[in-house]
Amino acid sequence: MKKWIVALIIGMLLFHIKPAFSEEQYDWEALNKISDTALQLAKQERFSESAQLLEYFAVKFDEIQIDRKYISLEHLRTITSTHKNALNIVEDEKVSTEEKVRSLTKFRLVVDAMVSEHQPLWGSMESSIMETFSQMKTDVEVGDTQSFQHDWNEFLALYEVIYPSIQVDFDSQRVKEMDAHISVVEDRLFQEIPESSRVKQLTVMEEELKSLFERVKEDEADPSLLWVMISTGSVILLSLSYAGWRKYRGEREKAARREKNNQQ
Repeated sequence: MKKWIVALIIGMLLFHIKPAFSEEQYDWEALNKISDTALQLAKQERFSESAQLLEYFAVKFDEIQIDRKYISLEHLRTITSTHKNALNIVEDEKVSTEEKVRSLTKFRLVVDAMVSEHQPLWGSMESSIMETFSQMKTDVEVGDTQSFQHDWNEFLALYEVIYPSIQVDFDSQRVKEMDAHISVVEDRLFQEIPESSRVKQLTVMEEELKSLFERVKEDEADPSLLWVMISTGSVILLSLSYAGWRKYRGEREKAARREKNNQQ
């Protein structure tokens, strides 16, 4: 019975650990570290070294045996295009340091989005994005068109940084909904509609943005891991209960034998 229980515990653990082993073939953690180091080098204006790391990333990424169970073709394209854009910008001497760091940040965040199941790095930009958006609403309410355009451009620049990560973490329909909101505000007719309508449109868009960031505020605990802990704990409890019951039964049998011997 003990062997059966031990075998059951091991089997349950392997059942849940196996997918993790399968995903390790991608070595996303190593790729994540490469992208982070490339970003840090760019921040130090060591662009040549940053570019070398991006090229190394491409080599390691090409070694991946693509399995559609773990990475979709759409996600593959998103990572590839973000990487290519970052490399081109970092190697361009005419581009400012700020723009180079921004492109590396975008790339860093999308790679992290592939690794992180809970609280991906792009969620850390919520504060700056939502504050900028709030200021945009204020600009509309006070009728400051010039300030609104400035803040809108700032919002677009920030949103562009997390856009590839959102493409990885959400289905295409959710991404298209945000794209539609942006298209409405960008249209020149937006400034011609009544103030109340503009505020209403921005409020709807703001709620959609908040719902995106809610994704990174979910419980950090992995549901599958919790299931393993609960189920394994139950089996261990069963094992201990069974051991206790056998001990209890053994003691009862010993007591019965002693009583029988005393009666003889």
